[in-house]
Amino acid sequence: MINFPVLRTKRLTVRMKELAMIDAIALAAIPDYLNEEATTAFLRASIDSVQGVENPEDWTVQERTMAVCHYMASALDDGPDFSLAGGEARFSDYLLGDQDYPDDLIDIGDIEGDRWEVRHLTGAMAGSIERLQGELPKVTGDAHWRIGRMAAQLIPNGKAVPTGGDIDAAMIERMRVIAGYPESVFARLMGAFEKSRQALDHLFILEADEHGLIALPREGSAAEKPPARFPVSACLTDLSKYLGGKSAVSSA
Repeated sequence: MINFPVLRTKRLTVRMKELAMIDAIALAAIPDYLNEEATTAFLRASIDSVQGVENPEDWTVQERTMAVCHYMASALDDGPDFSLAGGEARFSDYLLGDQDYPDDLIDIGDIEGDRWEVRHLTGAMAGSIERLQGELPKVTGDAHWRIGRMAAQLIPNGKAVPTGGDIDAAMIERMRVIAGYPESVFARLMGAFEKSRQALDHLFILEADEHGLIALPREGSAAEKPPARFPVSACLTDLSKYLGGKSAVSSA
């Protein structure tokens, strides 16, 4: 049995446990492209207790990544500073050890007569963006994730997309509104969003590409390292992958 040290962040104190085989098999059966769904299922199965924000869907995507990495650090053979990107990098190349959860909101200011703020991206929001792929006509890949993150994180005039209830319906409606802005307005809003949300960085610098969220290396000696992902599949044994119908070959 694997023993895990307690994970402590500014908002969370988490005790983790080794996955039960039935949960590991279920996780192995989740398609690779549903990384946020897999992360939520993994956290629900691997958390023994949590103090602070209880629902992992309400954690920021950085906090969720930290919990997955905390499990990997104890479960992988080359942990705690486990290798990534085919051995080109290490976990420590991506961890912002001195940056934890900052303010809840960042004020952008006025754009086209509206007052805008930016909030953190949570697991519920990222999961919705993932599920809505293909729902906005002519928008795919990187553009989908960019517009989705803007819809989830931008708050115009205090009216945020609700994260309870039918979040997907609220998200796709907001995505349509943002994608329908004139190009000049969209460009101004996107520029303000990208600049302001960096002030919310904590634990990791997370961006998105056409496949979902990725971690960028921290500045300094790690700056030349490649982007990395921390897939839940890297936490699974070859046996659980086999029984879940997935190839045993998986890497972070």
